[in-house]
Amino acid sequence: MSNRPMKKGDRKQLQKRIDEKMARRKKTMIDPLPPYIYIVAEGTVTEVRYLEGFADMINRRFRAYSSRRRVVIRGFGRSCLRLLEEAVATVGTACPNAEEIWLVYDKDDFPADDFDNTQFSAQSYNDHRRIRVAWSNECVELWFLLHFQDLIVNIGREGYLGLLERHCDYGKTDADIFKKMLGGIRDAVSRAERLYARYEPDTPPSAMCPAARMHELVRILMKYADLT
Repeated sequence: MSNRPMKKGDRKQLQKRIDEKMARRKKTMIDPLPPYIYIVAEGTVTEVRYLEGFADMINRRFRAYSSRRRVVIRGFGRSCLRLLEEAVATVGTACPNAEEIWLVYDKDDFPADDFDNTQFSAQSYNDHRRIRVAWSNECVELWFLLHFQDLIVNIGREGYLGLLERHCDYGKTDADIFKKMLGGIRDAVSRAERLYARYEPDTPPSAMCPAARMHELVRILMKYADLT
């Protein structure tokens, strides 16, 4: 090993690397790394684009600490009852380090038993990963509408769409859906919590209308996207 003193430029480069390493360690202590989260959506466009807004923020924020994406989203275009099956079948390749799996789906026209059993099956599934649900009854437009206003009565899909179009020129294939909702996310979480709390704990999901559990997933994503 050479005893020759380091050049001034080399010393600066070494110190810069040391400072960057210490800064990363300090930030990790302040901001815990998010779990690896695999989100499987019934839809392939609207919900995926909305949730990808969070995922992009989180993955960029923690990119320096992990070569893998912390949040991965897939849309399958399957019935709600098939989502758990799809999630378990694809998690190994799509998000092999997953610690949480979320199923995102709507009631729409699915039979009440299918809608209810999707949640019950997820809750009882024996897996080392935590499997959770984030549904909207009767459609995801209810969740989006809560970004702008309270709502305690079911006005049907056409009613939700009509109100959303007034608030934000809503379209189901809108590439800017996350940006349009960004300013109202905290309000949506608060409103959805109050709406969900109106029902008795043993009420089946299909009988909770209007209601949503999207706020449970979004609250976690907000935390790691630094939006709280």
